[in-house]
Amino acid sequence: MTLLRDLIPIPERVHQRDSVLRLTEGLAHAERTLDDYVVTEQLVHCFDDALGVIQKAVATGVSKAVYLLGSFGTGKSHFMAVLSLLLAGNPRARSIVELAPVVARHNGWTEGRRFLLVPYHMADRKFNRGMLESGVSAGTDRG
Repeated sequence: MTLLRDLIPIPERVHQRDSVLRLTEGLAHAERTLDDYVVTEQLVHCFDDALGVIQKAVATGVSKAVYLLGSFGTGKSHFMAVLSLLLAGNPRARSIVELAPVVARHNGWTEGRRFLLVPYHMADRKFNRGMLESGVSAGTDRG
């Protein structure tokens, strides 16, 4: 009988921080981020929706705010890293087989366009007043 540990590496111990990807680290190590990423059918729709929101904002010139909600470890930072890599024109991200229809659908407005991508990691911030305001002001206050 084949055991699972014979097929994949299984660590002796797993800690909560072992599965955390900070957006900035995910972008800095794009190859590893893309190696580790698994695109599900639901994620295909999420990428299409996210790119659709961005497309509408670009076409209308009206900024859009979107919340990305999920429990710890559900892949929010991975999603944002891959979305950022797609918008940056990363060839490896754009060649993810499962995302091919989404990439093709959005090529017309993304190809040749440059986006200002501002990765900002707030997961370790201590918030004591309005969450976003506190995190942004704490992150941008350089004295």
